[in-house]
Amino acid sequence: MSEAVRRPTPRPTYDHPTVIRQQDAVRHLWGDPNGSGHVSDQVYVSSADLHVLQFTLTPRGRYVHSAMNPTVFAADVAYVVLEGELVLIDPEHGEVRPLTAGDVGFFRRDTWNHAVNPRHEPVRVLEFFSPPPSRNTASPYARSKPLLTETHYRDARWDRRWPAARAERDAAARLHVVRDEDQLHWLPEDDGGHLAGTAVDTEYLTVTRGRLSPGHTGEVHTTLDETVLYVTDGTLYLHLPAHDGPAWHRVEPDDAAYLPKGTAYRLVDVDGNGARYWAGAGRVPEGWQP
Repeated sequence: MSEAVRRPTPRPTYDHPTVIRQQDAVRHLWGDPNGSGHVSDQVYVSSADLHVLQFTLTPRGRYVHSAMNPTVFAADVAYVVLEGELVLIDPEHGEVRPLTAGDVGFFRRDTWNHAVNPRHEPVRVLEFFSPPPSRNTASPYARSKPLLTETHYRDARWDRRWPAARAERDAAARLHVVRDEDQLHWLPEDDGGHLAGTAVDTEYLTVTRGRLSPGHTGEVHTTLDETVLYVTDGTLYLHLPAHDGPAWHRVEPDDAAYLPKGTAYRLVDVDGNGARYWAGAGRVPEGWQP
């Protein structure tokens, strides 16, 4: 793939609440075979506040940075491993963090990142990214930075001091791993039928894991920011009481629902099997520049 034929990441946007089926997410392949490797994306939403996609690495696949595809951004990025194992790497400092299904890997602006699939089956990852590429936080920003010329896959800062240096490592980390027990759990409703866990919460990006108990009917909530809800297990029914179109929407695994800021919605489990989802909310202050 040459520079002349490199295609920009698609930017599907919506001006009203929309359910995006997995098969309708926009497919995009990026990378260069002799440099970064290839990654297969399915882009659900890429608006002015939030970028959400699912990407796949092939068995024993990887992505790294190259001159054509420098992997450093002016954004907060969360990777939710849906299936398989992902080894997330900060090649500037040598941090190496394995992630398995259900784990979240999180990094902030100016963190160089590589990823490796160590297994013999594909790894699927849900990505939330804000401020999004429409704000010039991805390729244009990355190309404005000096290219990282030395890469490290081992962090030598803690040699001869492990595990005594664990707290120091955690304080200096550029890559953060959030497992289920690390989430900040809370109840959106007072009956306990809807359990939520905050995995990431910054000035730009909030990522939440949600679980509906069998038969749960939620209260009406209103999105404070532009939000994408992605179902992983079970079937979730999305009720939009103030929407001009259909009021009820069935959202199945690997489907997503886009909810603009200010959308009134209710989550319901009709089938009686319960449901699980991830939700990402993005916000960019007025006048923000990368």
